[in-house]
Amino acid sequence: MLDHVRQAPGEPEAPLHSELRRLADQLLAEATHAPPNHHTALTLLAADALMTYACEAAAEADPSLLATLR
Repeated sequence: MLDHVRQAPGEPEAPLHSELRRLADQLLAEATHAPPNHHTALTLLAADALMTYACEAAAEADPSLLATLR
């Protein structure tokens, strides 16, 4: 997961919730194409955590943004 965060070419002006969502989507895509093992389970947990943080960041910025995170 740290490799994704370090190498992710984010948008400098993007809101925090968007960047967290983008990283969560990348991890989810990685997990769906990986074999079902311990590493994949940890990747899924990391994606879930990032999505949770994205929801929190969006709610803090503007609760109406939560509808955009689908």
